[in-house]
Amino acid sequence: MRPFAFRRLPAPVLASVLALGFAAAPVHATINAASTLDGPSADVIGVDGVAMSEDGTGGLVYSKRVDGRVHVFVSRYVGRRWQPPQRVDLGQRFDSSWPAIGAGDGGRLVVTWIHQYGGGVQNRMFSASLDPGANSFQAPIAIDLDVREGLDAAPSLSMGPGGVAYLAYRVVYQRQSPTLPPDTVDADIRLQRYSGSFWSQLGQPVDRIQSQPQTTPTDLNGPQVRSDGNGNAVVAWIEPDDQLIPRVYARRVFGQVLGNVLPASPTEVDGKPLRSGADQVALAVAPFGETIVGFRQQPDAQGSWTRPRLLVNMLPSSLAEGAGTFLGFRAVDGGGADGPAGTLGTVNVSVDDGGSFDAGVSLDTQALDVPGDEGAVGTPSRLDDGSARSAPNPFVARGTEGSLAAAWTVDQGSSAGVGLFERRADGTPFQRIVSGARGGAVSGLRFSGSPLGSALVGFLQGREDGKQIVAASIDAPPSGFMVYPPLGWTRARTIPISWDRAHSASGGIRYAVQVDGEEIATGLTALTRTLRAAELGDGNHELTVVATDAAEQTTTSIVTRLKLDRSAPVARVRALRRRRLRTTVSDGVRSESSGLASVAIAWGDGTRGRGRSATHRYRRRGRYTVRVTMRDKVGNRRTLVRKVVVR
Repeated sequence: MRPFAFRRLPAPVLASVLALGFAAAPVHATINAASTLDGPSADVIGVDGVAMSEDGTGGLVYSKRVDGRVHVFVSRYVGRRWQPPQRVDLGQRFDSSWPAIGAGDGGRLVVTWIHQYGGGVQNRMFSASLDPGANSFQAPIAIDLDVREGLDAAPSLSMGPGGVAYLAYRVVYQRQSPTLPPDTVDADIRLQRYSGSFWSQLGQPVDRIQSQPQTTPTDLNGPQVRSDGNGNAVVAWIEPDDQLIPRVYARRVFGQVLGNVLPASPTEVDGKPLRSGADQVALAVAPFGETIVGFRQQPDAQGSWTRPRLLVNMLPSSLAEGAGTFLGFRAVDGGGADGPAGTLGTVNVSVDDGGSFDAGVSLDTQALDVPGDEGAVGTPSRLDDGSARSAPNPFVARGTEGSLAAAWTVDQGSSAGVGLFERRADGTPFQRIVSGARGGAVSGLRFSGSPLGSALVGFLQGREDGKQIVAASIDAPPSGFMVYPPLGWTRARTIPISWDRAHSASGGIRYAVQVDGEEIATGLTALTRTLRAAELGDGNHELTVVATDAAEQTTTSIVTRLKLDRSAPVARVRALRRRRLRTTVSDGVRSESSGLASVAIAWGDGTRGRGRSATHRYRRRGRYTVRVTMRDKVGNRRTLVRKVVVR
């Protein structure tokens, strides 16, 4: 495998990053300043998750002590604003742990957590939901009555735009036993589905072999689940194989039906067995089921790799042939045949329905974006400015038409923050570092992106009594769209045009119609408009529609042509020598008119002619009536009658 050549972002982009100390800098409407949602307070514990739906709504869930007990709080993100936090585990007296959050369109949210009944060994998983139009969560309901101690659950919760959600989590039965192999526990991976109203557990645990022990839990090897846009999902997890080597596996989930177990990580490389395991897994699913699994693979001193690797593997769209088979692993760490010489952090992944992906890679103190598709891995580019002192562990979210949102931790000694990056569909990049009001060290970065290129970010900042819950957002501009005028040329007095909806997570889109660069209608919310030909004039016009979202970001449609021709052809009759007469017919400038369809000439002496230009010779003198009948390609007609005297 050939090593990658890293490329850095252009200098003007890097110059937009705030110098540490967070002095004032130009504010990009697309990358919003951070908001402190809670704190500073010693009672604040940490951010547990963020979720964003396609329509730009979402929320952040975090933990905080109240009267000495840990409880769950949520701040909604609606109308591009963070709402005041509200407690979700109302009526529960003991500690809550492992909160997770999912978001659907219309402001819908669902939150899950484990309630520790006085530290018992039969704790329960709870859920609370907030429906579109509501301002507060419904009362908590128990969805799993026995999650044992509830330790190391590492839940992963994902909701689709329609409100169907999936929850994957780990239940540990036994940690230490003479019957368990080293570095394993007795545990299962459970999966639940939320219909929008009710939860249901899907069959048996999703594990490959239910009796197989699980890898000892860490902060990075918990199960992952992601929904698509059709109410289905993919779940991925790490489980020891028959030789007790941790491997990555995945299943598709079709409603309430589990698909086959699919191995995602390799068992051999270049014909040599790979006797080391994976220790981190990431997962992304596009709206139509295109799936990418990312994982960190540990080295094998006797195998092909003696250094850790960051790898990805892909499943085609669930609508495509071969949707049940992984395409094969590929490296995204840029490390050549044996992996990079530096220290690898985590890998994060995102994919679109076209099969293109982005991988967020942490190498030493570098935050890298690695693009690719089903056939190849591209050249990594640097997201950060090179000033961080620790692993940035970037998150990425790929949007429509190649747009990208990303976030990573920035640690520069006494100062810290979160780096945010946006690349628009046209390739324009923006970058900014955000920080809470009191500053301090950053931990527990959480990130969620929408398929439209927007994203929400949450993190804990500060220590001891200075801890804060901080949130920020990236607003991508409206997506690209097409305009549809009448096909070809038209001579109608009124001209209906229509256009696709420009999607934006910011919402509030208004449209303006432009003809030849001049606005002729503004402030439109409908997707149609009728134009008057008299206001436009004949010609081959340039037609565009400009979409403006609530953040005052604009996207111009793909240019199309509006061809208007209401003028009939014109003819000229000219006498020549020797009793000859010439007629010339024109429909105007060729590119600005529909063009001639037919010309019929009656010379007045019983003979006829045709064509754009015609010459006739009369045999005798006299008075004649010449009639030229013309029609253009769009149907405009004209007849010229001219009396001539031939001498």
